[in-house]
Parts: sequence; structure tokens; C-alpha cells
Amino acid sequence: VLERLIEHCSVAQTAGLVDELLDGAAQLCRHTFGNFVVQHVLVHGLEDQRQKIAAILRSDIQRLARHRVASHVVRCALVHCSAEDGQQLALTMAADTREFADLAHHHCGSFVVREMKRLEGSKGRS
Repeated sequence: VLERLIEHCSVAQTAGLVDELLDGAAQLCRHTFGNFVVQHVLVHGLEDQRQKIAAILRSDIQRLARHRVASHVVRCALVHCSAEDGQQLALTMAADTREFADLAHHHCGSFVVREMKRLEGSKGRS
């Protein structure tokens, strides 16, 4: 229901609801169904809402990128956040080369790293 409201209602109608959801975004990212709501905010929400989610993800990026459910939110954020926020997420993930190498070999984290590299490659061709 929340996903459809975010998709089809005006920003003015959903702003309060989304802001309240963002207060629990760290937990929703890891929730089996809640992660879809966060992903919908990334796709359909306002830029400042995407920035808030990116900041939450950056605060625990290594763990979230390895999480079976939250890794989908991280990948979505890399695609839908602003170029600066996406770059900050990537820089935070790659800050420790050893942890980044471990992330690249993790069964969930490898998909996040692959998405990050795909986006870097597509920007290089633009």
C-alpha cells in the first residue's frame, strides 16, 4: 500500500508519511518487505529524501552492502541518488581496500560492487 501511495500520490500528500518512514529507514532497509518501501522512495521521492537515505546507508555501508535484503537498497541508491551521493556511497565502500575486496567476494556484496562498477563504466562512456 505504501509503495502505491508513494508512486501515485503527489509529493505534498506523501511528504509527512515519507519523512516519518525515513526515521526508521535503517531498520526498513534490512526488513524483508520494508526494503521495497525504501527503494520506492529512492525511485519516486524528492532529492532531499534520497539524500537522507544515502546518509543512512553511508553510516553503515559495509554491513548493509553485505546484508541479503539491504544490499538491494544499496544498489538502488547507487542508481537513483544524485551523482554526488552515489559517488560518496562508492567512496565510503571503497575507503578500506581490504574491506572492499572482501565485499567484492561476498555473496550479496558482490552484486553491489558489480553495480558500482557498471555505473562507473557507463559514466565513462557518456
